[in-house]
Amino acid sequence: DATVGLKLPRRSLLVQFTCNACGDRTRRFVNRVAYERGTMFLQCAGCQQYHKFVDNLGLVVEYDFRKEEDIDTDKIDEHF
Repeated sequence: DATVGLKLPRRSLLVQFTCNACGDRTRRFVNRVAYERGTMFLQCAGCQQYHKFVDNLGLVVEYDFRKEEDIDTDKIDEHF
């Protein structure tokens, strides 16, 4: 019997996360290359929403429109 003892790296990772919306704990198998080099969204098992998990490519830009400190009201009033 001829056998080849190759040690190949695993192609999938098991990730586990807790959803900030519903608090449910979810486990998913993901592609290792996508996790290390790409952008990945995972679906929560509790609320069925997709959540951004990894963004190594910088494709997703998040804005926080709740901050009113960035708006200078004095400059707005000068133009009117």
